[in-house]
Amino acid sequence: MTEPFWGTVKLEEGAIHRRKLGALHLWLLMHESEIWIAYTNDPDLIIPREKERLPRGVEWARWALKKRPRQLELIPVLPDLPIIVHSEYPLRLTRDSNIQIFTRIPLWMRIASGSGDDEILIELPTYELSKTWFGTPMEGELCYWSSTKARRQLTRDIYRPNLINCPIWIRNRSVESLDFEKFCYRVERLSIYKYEEEFWADETNIVYQGEEQHSEVRMTGRLPEQIRGAQRVNGPRKRIHKSLATRTFRKILDETLFFTR
Repeated sequence: MTEPFWGTVKLEEGAIHRRKLGALHLWLLMHESEIWIAYTNDPDLIIPREKERLPRGVEWARWALKKRPRQLELIPVLPDLPIIVHSEYPLRLTRDSNIQIFTRIPLWMRIASGSGDDEILIELPTYELSKTWFGTPMEGELCYWSSTKARRQLTRDIYRPNLINCPIWIRNRSVESLDFEKFCYRVERLSIYKYEEEFWADETNIVYQGEEQHSEVRMTGRLPEQIRGAQRVNGPRKRIHKSLATRTFRKILDETLFFTR
């Protein structure tokens, strides 16, 4: 029987547990009351036939905990930095117009001790994203760069257990049209829900107020109206007020500086 991607891993001395989720290869082991974790995002990884051996270039990292752990919890979390999202095609919002778009974001895996206080051991991306600078040399912030496109509708043909569906409303409340092809999406302020085997984030409302003004960004704390009975899985990384004013859009032909780690 295939082991689940998320949830509880029961630990037995010397037994290796292996998971493959997105691009993440993960090995878990309890040895003499220590937790051993090995992982890689190598797309060209060659898995040895012997289950006890790690692939070449992959090594164990070890944790000594204050209590002997009986289990580990594999918990989905959103990335720890904002994501730069490209629209499927350049968009123009005229004055006073609204649109709803959706994007899918790769989740991270949080590994916690499951000893009652849920001590966090490590967090690992299920798909490794490059980092980028959003803004100008004088004003901006570090973000992740995503190849996932924002679309007007979601389709199930690209469903993956390491992706989360993210609904976004964009409203133009300025006196001008908004032309853009990418925006800064602050996922670290969102919650995670489970609905019909898929993960969903709560809706984000972005109100554009003009080129010289910061956008108003509000995390609603609720899912789209058509989704009922979803189970809340995890809260936001940053527990702040649900709204903030911040730079969100880079308009078409504006310059953004990029670098990869």
